[in-house]
Amino acid sequence: MTDSEITLIRYRMERSEEALSAAELMYEEDHFNDAVNRLYYFCFYAVIALLATEGLQPSKHTAARSLLNKNWIKTGRLSKETGWLYNTLFDRREKGDYGDYFRFQKEDVAVWLKAVNIANKEIFQAIEEQVLEL
Repeated sequence: MTDSEITLIRYRMERSEEALSAAELMYEEDHFNDAVNRLYYFCFYAVIALLATEGLQPSKHTAARSLLNKNWIKTGRLSKETGWLYNTLFDRREKGDYGDYFRFQKEDVAVWLKAVNIANKEIFQAIEEQVLEL
């Protein structure tokens, strides 16, 4: 793995952490649709960082979702719970961003926020292991 590839992975991890921080702020301010958007982007940036450890550069969100499920969830390299979370937030983010008259409830977002903090550790650990292996 080249230095520029590692730099890209680290950059995406930082973007992921920024999105998580923003999600927490949005949640605290009762902006639940925005919090879900940021929770999804936390996952998205973390996933594309993870995929980059294997030289994969998906050009679309659906491609990132497909590659995560195929290469990491179905193989057991990441937990089914992390796969469920990514898939759920993928769908929920679209509903929250594009659905008229739709508002997420605090209780739902609280569940996803807790799950994201667990997935954060799992995904980042997998990234670190992949980078160290190469």
